[in-house]
Amino acid sequence: MPRHHDSPPAWLNSEAITTALGRQSEPDQQVLKDILDKSLALEPLGLDEIAALLRVRAPQKIVELEAAADLVKQKVYGDRIVLTAPLHLDSHCESDCRYCAYRSGSDQIERKRLDPHEIREAGKKLIRQGHKRVILTCGHSEQTTAAYLAEACDILSHLSEGQGEIRRINLDAGEIEPQEYAILRQADAGAINIYQETYSEEYYKKAHPKGPKSNFARRLHAPEIALESGMDDVALGIAFGLGPWEFDLLALSLHAAHLASACGTGSRVLNLHRVRPAAGCSWKAPLPMNDPDFIRAVAITRLAIPYAGIMLATQEASNLWKEGCNTGASQVLTGSLANPYENWLDAPGEKIPFPTGQETHLDEVVRILLEEGRHLPSFCTACPRLGRSGHEFIAMAEQGDIKSQCGPNSLASFLEFLLNYATPGTREMGEALIRDRLGTMSAHERGAAEKLLQKVRAGRSDEFI
Repeated sequence: MPRHHDSPPAWLNSEAITTALGRQSEPDQQVLKDILDKSLALEPLGLDEIAALLRVRAPQKIVELEAAADLVKQKVYGDRIVLTAPLHLDSHCESDCRYCAYRSGSDQIERKRLDPHEIREAGKKLIRQGHKRVILTCGHSEQTTAAYLAEACDILSHLSEGQGEIRRINLDAGEIEPQEYAILRQADAGAINIYQETYSEEYYKKAHPKGPKSNFARRLHAPEIALESGMDDVALGIAFGLGPWEFDLLALSLHAAHLASACGTGSRVLNLHRVRPAAGCSWKAPLPMNDPDFIRAVAITRLAIPYAGIMLATQEASNLWKEGCNTGASQVLTGSLANPYENWLDAPGEKIPFPTGQETHLDEVVRILLEEGRHLPSFCTACPRLGRSGHEFIAMAEQGDIKSQCGPNSLASFLEFLLNYATPGTREMGEALIRDRLGTMSAHERGAAEKLLQKVRAGRSDEFI
C-alpha cells in the first residue's frame, strides 16, 4: 500500500537544531582543533560540533576549516571531480514552486515533453561532448510517469555515438509512490535525487504554495521510502536562499544520519546550490546567501558528512563552483543544456524556449579545472557498473578503497575524453596533468593506471579496475 505522511518525521528535531544554533560563542582554538581532527579521522560530526563550525568567524580559523575540508575530500576521493550533465525531459509541471522556471503558474515558457526520438538526439549530443553521466530532470506531472522515465533510462542506456555512450543515469524524480520507485529500479536507474530545498517548514511552504511538491512532510519522507522500495542510492539537496542556511545545513546532516541508521546507507550525493534568477520568475529568494557563506557551507558539509559526494553547479555566479572544488566538493553539474537542445530553441510566440538557458560546454569546464591545476576531471563510472552502491559504496569509502581505485580509473576515463572529445589545447593540458598524477602515485597504483592508460591509447574504452 502507498505510504502517506501528514507530519514531519521525528528525526527532524527543529528544537534541537534551534538550540544548537542559539549558542553564540566562537569555538576556541583547541575546540576547533578537536572537531577538525575528528573530521580528518573521517568520523561524521554531531549536531553541536557542526553548529560550532558555523560559529567560526576569525579569518584564520576559516582558512583552517576550509583547508581541513579539502584534506577530508582528498582522503576519501582524492583530487578527482566527477562531471555530470542534466538532460531535461519535460517542462510540464503541476507544482508552483516560486523560484522555478517550470512552475505551473508561469505562462512565459514553452511546455514540452521529449518523445523517444528527441531523447535519443539529446543523448547523442551530450555523448558528442564527451559526457558519460546524465541526470534526467522533469516537472511534477501526471503525464511524466515512472514508465516514461523508465523508457528514457532504457533508451539512453542502450545509446551509443561513435566511441561514446551514457554509462550512468540518475533521476530527479522527487516523491513518487513505492511501486513507481520499483519500476525505476528495474530500469537500472541510478540515484534518485530528492532535494528538500529547505528544511524549514515555514519557508518551504512560502516557496512551494501549490501542487505535489507543496507537501512538506511527504517530501521529507520520500528518500527513505525510495530506499525501502529498492532504490540503491538517493541524493539529498539544499537550495540555499529559500530558508535559513545554517538551519538547513544542520537538518541535512540529521537527514543523512537518519538514512544511514534506518536504511544502512546515507545520501550518496549532497547537492548544494543557491537559488538563482529563473526565466519567467519575478520572485526573489527571501534569504539570499553570499559567496563566502556558500564556500563555508560547502566546507562544513564536507567536514560533517565526510563520505558523501558533494555536487555544485557551473551556473554559480562568478564561477564560484571552482572555489568550492577547493573546499570539499567532489562533483560538478555542468549545465550543458544549450547544445543538446539547439534544434528546439525556437519557441512559439514570445515564450521562453525549452529548456531555459544554461550554457556550459563540457570542454570549457574541463579546461577550467585543468587551469586550476589541482583537480582531475573524472568520467569514471566503475562503481555503478560493478554494482557498488548504497552501503557497499560507503563501506569501501570508509576503508579507503574508493580513493585507491578512483585514481587509476579516473585517469583512464579522462584519457578517453582527451583522445576522443577534447579540443587540442585542452588535450595538451590534460596529457600534462596525467603525467603529473602518475608521478605522485604509489608504485601499485601507478602500475594499475599505466596498464589502463595503455589500453585506452590502443583504442579500448570503459577500462577500469
